[in-house]
Amino acid sequence: MVNNGHLDNLKKSPYSMEWWDSKWELDYMNELESDKDDGADTIKWTKNHGLQIKYFNSDNKFKTYKPDFLVEKIDGSIELVEMKGTHLLKNPDTQKKIEFAKKWCEARKIKYRIISKYQ
Repeated sequence: MVNNGHLDNLKKSPYSMEWWDSKWELDYMNELESDKDDGADTIKWTKNHGLQIKYFNSDNKFKTYKPDFLVEKIDGSIELVEMKGTHLLKNPDTQKKIEFAKKWCEARKIKYRIISKYQ
């Protein structure tokens, strides 16, 4: 099974092609492109946003984190979306990443959203 690739001919991304890193991301990208579920109120989205959030991991080492998706909603709100397997949510480094991302987003009035399921 292929675990990465690209999706073409996009109407809601500013790019004609977006890369995905898992089937789960591909499914979400297709949902964002559709007019159902999350896609119904999505104006624009991309994985190629260039945003990087600086944080200190559980060993107090300086790291950089790139959220999976940047999504703009029809009401003008913006979300950073992270896809994360449930089994990783209790990982200390993941928790630090989430903590810093929430603070970063709060300071910019952006919603931070984690989509999680067991992978």
